[in-house]
Amino acid sequence: MKDSILNFINESSEGLIKTGVTLLVVLLTYFSIRLFRRYIDHTSERHRFAPQRSAGISKAGQTVIYMISIAIISNILGDGIQGLFVATSSFFALVGIAFFAHWSILSNVTASIILFFTFPYRIGDRLLIESEPKYCGILKDVTLMYLKIQTDGGSYITLPANVAVQKLITILSPSDYQKMLEEKEKKDDDGAV
Repeated sequence: MKDSILNFINESSEGLIKTGVTLLVVLLTYFSIRLFRRYIDHTSERHRFAPQRSAGISKAGQTVIYMISIAIISNILGDGIQGLFVATSSFFALVGIAFFAHWSILSNVTASIILFFTFPYRIGDRLLIESEPKYCGILKDVTLMYLKIQTDGGSYITLPANVAVQKLITILSPSDYQKMLEEKEKKDDDGAV
């Protein structure tokens, strides 16, 4: 009886070790995702970000954690990194072709992630976008692709996130906004005469 149990353990020890390590990776993945979510939620609360803004960043980070875990588990179970590399490189070749046609998607997502962690703008800030033409309005929403701004006239502008990183954008204080309105009125009055 003891010999059969020891024999079973010796024969299946490699499989048991792989199973144990795989379960350990699954547990570490679970706890890593919980810690990542907690960090994103804490950052969002501390800087008063909109829930939609933190949800997009949270999903992107979770996807990266899942992909790393799948790569580790695939290597542990013997599929090897080569098989996983072939599958992912094929996938990314197809995605790369799609992104080549629409490279701005990747640029916008990257810029949005940068904006999330540097948090230069908050929902409700009055922004002046220094471009041609100039736009001024209140930031209403930040997504993975765009900043949604309501102009003084009530119209909505969707500013791509990569433009928000590249252009000069001023957060106007109430007094600066008043000065800007007075200068505009004065300029309009001088032009009307």
